[in-house]
Amino acid sequence: MASYLDGLSGRDLRTLAAITGGDADQLAEDLKTRPWAIHDFLSDEDVFSGVMGRQAHPANVVSPFLLFAVLVHAAAKDLRTATFVNDWTGPQSRLPVFDVAPLQEFIEDPSRMFFLVRLLESFAMPAPVPVPADPLDLNDMAMWVDQALPSQRATLMCRLGDLSLFMSGVFPDHAGPRSMPPTEAEQLGGTIDMTSEEILQLCDRGSLSPGLDALESLGSRWYESAVEGGSAPPVVADVATRFRAARRVLNHLSDGYLFELDFNWPSAA
Repeated sequence: MASYLDGLSGRDLRTLAAITGGDADQLAEDLKTRPWAIHDFLSDEDVFSGVMGRQAHPANVVSPFLLFAVLVHAAAKDLRTATFVNDWTGPQSRLPVFDVAPLQEFIEDPSRMFFLVRLLESFAMPAPVPVPADPLDLNDMAMWVDQALPSQRATLMCRLGDLSLFMSGVFPDHAGPRSMPPTEAEQLGGTIDMTSEEILQLCDRGSLSPGLDALESLGSRWYESAVEGGSAPPVVADVATRFRAARRVLNHLSDGYLFELDFNWPSAA
């Protein structure tokens, strides 16, 4: 099972040790024996300030993995005591919504938090998909679903779900107001055997957030399909049932933290 320690680079450990006044080798040993302690480090205000409060771009100080881990934990810290969140209602438009409980429930599971960290990292430094398709284009990847080998299909489905969550969670202003054209809805919905009625719902022009609604429906189903394929970790099934909450957590994180950064990541050392 992947862990935070697996994702930390040597530079990350040295940076964390310097911020907390410890030794990098000792920190690595401590995290091997007490892996849960990483959450205390990532939620520490001194660590947040040490990563985000420097003149250099944070990506020049730590790896994208550690940067996103710090930001996910900062957003979770906000949400634990929040009585409302500013939900997306249109391009550059947010309104307070008091339905915070699903977001608070989502962030209380460490595996779901880790999932979001890995998701964001995977788009900062994109890994190739198992087919010759653009990993940032839903339609291009969807065209390969029927041609993919059985061993590739679950990975492709999971990546389609990841891209849906990333687009709706990090870029709602772009994805949210866009009604999906019928031909596109038919192509994307066909990858998961949606019914005609379900495909028609993807094109709902009466919704205030047609793009977000469509991506939530598709993303959840793509994750479910990946799990049925047998190679996706259990957390994918978990997130599939909480896709909207995951999207809203990412909306909060993006509005509060991510949009202060750019996405030109140097390689981590």
